Amino acid sequence: MAAADVTRDAAIVPSIRTPRFELVSMSLSFMHHLVARDLAAAEAEIDAIVPIDFPDRLDHFLQFRIADLGADPAAQPWLGRSIVLTDPDGLRLVIGSAGFHAPPGPDGRVEIGYRVEPGYRRQGVATEVVRALFDWAHANGVDRFRASVAPDNVASLAIIRGFGFQQVGVQIDDIDGEELVFHLDGWPPAG
Repeated sequence: MAAADVTRDAAIVPSIRTPRFELVSMSLSFMHHLVARDLAAAEAEIDAIVPIDFPDRLDHFLQFRIADLGADPAAQPWLGRSIVLTDPDGLRLVIGSAGFHAPPGPDGRVEIGYRVEPGYRRQGVATEVVRALFDWAHANGVDRFRASVAPDNVASLAIIRGFGFQQVGVQIDDIDGEELVFHLDGWPPAG
C-alpha cells in the first residue's frame, strides 16, 4: 500500500457513539485547521461548531498529535477525538476532546486524556466518554489503562477513582507539573 493510501485510510476513522455524544476522530487536516485558527475549515471538516478558544486550549495537544500522526497515520483511531453534542434542533457542538495519548505501548497499556468545555462540566460528560473509549479499546484488544492527573484536579480524580484506577506513582510533566499516575488493569472492571 502506498503512503498516500495509508494516510487516506487512516483519516477515515469511524466515530464512537455514546448515549449522548459522538466521539469524532480528529484528522491531521482538522488539527492543522485548528492550529491555523481556521475555525470555518475545521467546522466544515468535523460538521460541528468549534468553540472559538478550542485551538488555544488544545495547543500543546495539537502540537504533539500532529507530530504523532505525521510519523504514524495509522495511530489516528487511538488519538484525539472531539466530543460532539447534537442539540434537539440538530445543531452539532464540540464540547470537549478525549482520546488516548498513543496507541498501546509494549505493555499493552494506553493512557487516557480528556477535557470538557466549562459549560458542560459536572454533567457526567467525561465519565460517559471515558467509559465509551474504554469499551472501544477493549473491543480492540486493550484492557490496560493509565491516567495522569494533577493532585488538585478533584473532578478528574473522582472520575478515575470511580473507574477503579489505583495510584502507582507520581511524575513531573514538563507542561502540567506534578501529576499522580494511576493504572487500571482489566475492562470492564469486576464488580
